Amino acid sequence: MYTNKEIWNVSYPIFLGLLAQNIINVTDTAFLGRVGEVELGASAMGGLFYICVFTIAFGFSVGSQILIARRNGEGRYKDVGPVMIQGGTFLLGLAVLMFGLTHLLAPSIVRLLISSDSIFDATMEFLNWRIWGFFFAFVNVMFRALYIGITRTKVLTMNAVVMALVNVLLDYILIFGKFGMPEMGIKGAAVASVMAEAASLAFFLIYTYAKVDFKKFGLNHWQKIDFSLLGKILSISCFTMVQYFLAMATWFVFFIAIERLGQRELAIANIVRSIYIVMLIPVQALSTTTNSLVSNLIGAGEQDCVRGTIRQHIRIGYIFVLPILIFFCLFPDLILRIY
Repeated sequence: MYTNKEIWNVSYPIFLGLLAQNIINVTDTAFLGRVGEVELGASAMGGLFYICVFTIAFGFSVGSQILIARRNGEGRYKDVGPVMIQGGTFLLGLAVLMFGLTHLLAPSIVRLLISSDSIFDATMEFLNWRIWGFFFAFVNVMFRALYIGITRTKVLTMNAVVMALVNVLLDYILIFGKFGMPEMGIKGAAVASVMAEAASLAFFLIYTYAKVDFKKFGLNHWQKIDFSLLGKILSISCFTMVQYFLAMATWFVFFIAIERLGQRELAIANIVRSIYIVMLIPVQALSTTTNSLVSNLIGAGEQDCVRGTIRQHIRIGYIFVLPILIFFCLFPDLILRIY
């Protein structure tokens, strides 16, 4: 049903968007690698704790994206907006809940898991600022679900570029205390990430207001909470929410074990994980495209094309990942010098 070129046209903006978003992780790791091993290790622990919570919202947005894509494929464009609005409202409420729970419970949980006092103190310094990002990131993923679901993915590239530029600039200014700002170290990395997510949300709001037909997609009026629609979204999302949470939780458990070995080992593990995540970007982009295109096919009544479309994505995934893997194996020093 879809040619490789059509799949690429949907995938490459998602790929570039994920690449730009992961620049945030790479930038934080690279800058903090020049501050100290404690800060580098603590940012890994605090960052993974944050991501474990964030993946709950991300998993919900994947279910919303699938439902939006189904409505888009069926030509029921006015039903797209209610999914976006209900999902965004739900995630904003979830952000408030998770912020409160993390603020209350994180110190006790992290203290049980981290043996080093210096790593613990630095992790909490990072996390206390980083969790403010919930209020922006949880809503951002719904805009992402909207644009992927209706296959208008180029906006994701523009958004991610804005996000990455803000993060890189503020990381440099706040971590090292440039342009008259105080030197904040690991706290500066957390603040920079939150401000980058806020800039991302502002971009989505402005772009959507300027470029999207509110009437066509049913975004032109606010609705009260529709529990039946939320239940439908959750029936699809609950499995992806658990899947993404467990995927990140295993990383967190791994880093807890590494932390017992020492600060240097934890810092090294953070660098290697950062490189590994970059290699996964093409896979993540293609999997997101698969969600959207398969749902559009089902909505259009083209179920017979689903298997072939999935096989296309798998082939394209290997074509992209194998050259990157070979390059990283041949030139590891070149990659590690970034850090």
